[in-house]
Amino acid sequence: MATEFRPTTATRPTPTSVGMSHRTRQSIEVWAIRLVLIAITLISLFPTVYVVLYSFKGGGGSLYSSTFIPQKLTLENYTKLFNTNFSYWVRNSVIIGFFSGAVAVLLASFAGYAFSRMRFRGRKYGILGLLIIQMLPTGLVALPALFRIYQTVGLLNSIFGLILFFGVGGSALSVWLMKNFMDSIPKELDEAASIDGASHWQNFWLVLFPLIQPMLVAQFIFGFIGVYNEYIVTTVLLSDPTKYPLGVGVRTLSAAFATNWTVFCAAAVLGSVPILIIFFMAQRFLVEGLTKGALKG
Repeated sequence: MATEFRPTTATRPTPTSVGMSHRTRQSIEVWAIRLVLIAITLISLFPTVYVVLYSFKGGGGSLYSSTFIPQKLTLENYTKLFNTNFSYWVRNSVIIGFFSGAVAVLLASFAGYAFSRMRFRGRKYGILGLLIIQMLPTGLVALPALFRIYQTVGLLNSIFGLILFFGVGGSALSVWLMKNFMDSIPKELDEAASIDGASHWQNFWLVLFPLIQPMLVAQFIFGFIGVYNEYIVTTVLLSDPTKYPLGVGVRTLSAAFATNWTVFCAAAVLGSVPILIIFFMAQRFLVEGLTKGALKG
């Protein structure tokens, strides 16, 4: 007797089960990424939290402790800090950083306008030269000559001399970013102003300057931070402790307090306050300026 053949049909997974599987896998991936980012954030914040906690540590200048949180919290380190020239150092750093940053941004905006809007012989070689200068340690190479020049003209041990060096020297990268930012602005605005009789100077101040303010703020912040943390050039050009910026002044604490690391921590905490204030005040302009400046190359 022949057996009856009945074909079997494979069951397909329902759309619901496929969708649930996909959503579950996607959810796991999202949470895995979040956990990795949280771990990276905690690792990055650990040194900062450590410095803040140990700036309040009492009982000596050692950073060693059996617990993560110091057992004795005190303001002793901050008291010792203000018995030094710390207030002068912060003031000098702010003055040098502010004025040199303003001068550097102004000059970079002029140069960026010339490379972006003007056509002249050697323009491409000038842009290439900016990139080459950016890759070379020109500050260190020129430091002996700079010392001799400043000694001749009487600018050694002068805050104005530092402002002149950092402001006029500036950064080739600032000019490059400023040019890219201006390239992203439609040239029809310039042409319309030129038809109305506007000169290059009027085009820059009346048309482009209001539009490049985000990039100006971004470049000012980076210039300020770079000068605020400067050490090598200021060590060579300054000798008066009351004229030291923060980076050089804090280094002298090792001689005054036999490397009291808790006082160092207190100096690091208070020294970061001006930068944090400027950063949070101009955070929106900083992000907008860097984003638009990177659109074109």
